[in-house]
Amino acid sequence: MASPEIVSDSLFDSLARPDNLPDEIALQIRQKIVSQAFEPGQRLPTEQELAQRFGVSRNVVREAIARLKLSGYVETRRGVGSFVAAEAGQRAFEILPADLLRADALEHVYQLRVEIEAGAAALAAQHRTEAQLVQLREALQRVDAVGENWRQGADRALDFHMAVCTAANNPYFLRLLSLFGRAVGDAVRTLRYSSTGTDRIAQIEQEHHCIFDAIAARDSDAARAAMREHLSNGMQRRQALLKDQPPPVR
Repeated sequence: MASPEIVSDSLFDSLARPDNLPDEIALQIRQKIVSQAFEPGQRLPTEQELAQRFGVSRNVVREAIARLKLSGYVETRRGVGSFVAAEAGQRAFEILPADLLRADALEHVYQLRVEIEAGAAALAAQHRTEAQLVQLREALQRVDAVGENWRQGADRALDFHMAVCTAANNPYFLRLLSLFGRAVGDAVRTLRYSSTGTDRIAQIEQEHHCIFDAIAARDSDAARAAMREHLSNGMQRRQALLKDQPPPVR
């Protein structure tokens, strides 16, 4: 078993005083576990050490640890301390919306989304039915019809992506995309809002049509490439927006 971690000034980021301190602390510890800064079986800093590092009460830290325990990242041993679970985070796959506010985590999420949705588009080109093609065309028309309404545009765009995944006729792709849709919804709405009044809206519409045309033509390679390009462009724009944001007040 690894030795207990020593708290240092560089171990965690300072809190930006969010509305929910336990969630923020749990998120930072979770990220250390995911990045393997804390290894399976390793003991975490004590409640007192974490409370001092974050500048909060031990009760706040205790709530954060309880969240991590519930999600399968941490296990506690009475009178000994908290340890990284042997199979940390493997009980349930999850994407936290707060992850998408960090450029590195956002990139990882979008990389996964690109691979899943590009594959789904390729399968849709191969396996879609005529009825599903009609549904996909109608979803595309609803995206086109929203114009400059960024909120509706984001929601209808997610509906279009869901229709593509439905046309793949693989229920596991659909379940995964449902998870991504919930997680990245805010990021998609931010992108749509920031793109309003720019050439990006027209580009998004063109990319959607390229995806549809490839699926309609049953060209799986073109569908895969079109979806990959579409999501990669969105990822690059979202990363650029995050870089332009001012740092949080410490």
